[in-house]
Amino acid sequence: MTVPPALLSHESTEHYTPQYVLDAVIACMGAIDLDPASNSQEIPNVPAARYYTAQDNGLVQPWEGRVFLNPPFGHDVEQWFSKLYLERSAGRTTEAIVLWKSATETAAWKTLTAISCRVCFPSARIRFVGPAGGDGPGPTFSPALFYVGSRQEMFTKAFARVGTIWIVPSKED
Repeated sequence: MTVPPALLSHESTEHYTPQYVLDAVIACMGAIDLDPASNSQEIPNVPAARYYTAQDNGLVQPWEGRVFLNPPFGHDVEQWFSKLYLERSAGRTTEAIVLWKSATETAAWKTLTAISCRVCFPSARIRFVGPAGGDGPGPTFSPALFYVGSRQEMFTKAFARVGTIWIVPSKED
């Protein structure tokens, strides 16, 4: 199914993460081992030890260690979250932070909250970096950052300055 461009957030699916968010990610996890949806191998936006670009197809590669995922914001985004779920279940991904949007009505949101334990709702919309550098267009959506892992308190501490932290209710509650 082709999604009409008017229903997508922007003309491009490229939304590069601003430095203050990356600083919080590193404060939480200590480092980033993998960016599975990187913009570039040569000049990556995310300071990770390893990168997969569109040419590498991160959806078919193993995701090992601490992962930061800012996926392409397209209609097939749930594939990225399902992949994270599988990698976490297999024990390859030890922890992850995902930057996506607050689209609570979507299957993608349900997949993410099934595996995450904390969500940060930034106090202001994130101004992404554009593909050419500098500020990108202002987002037309409210962002959220999802934490998957066992160091929940570190996530809360690292992201307290970014926004409000929500503890995902367990399925038993």
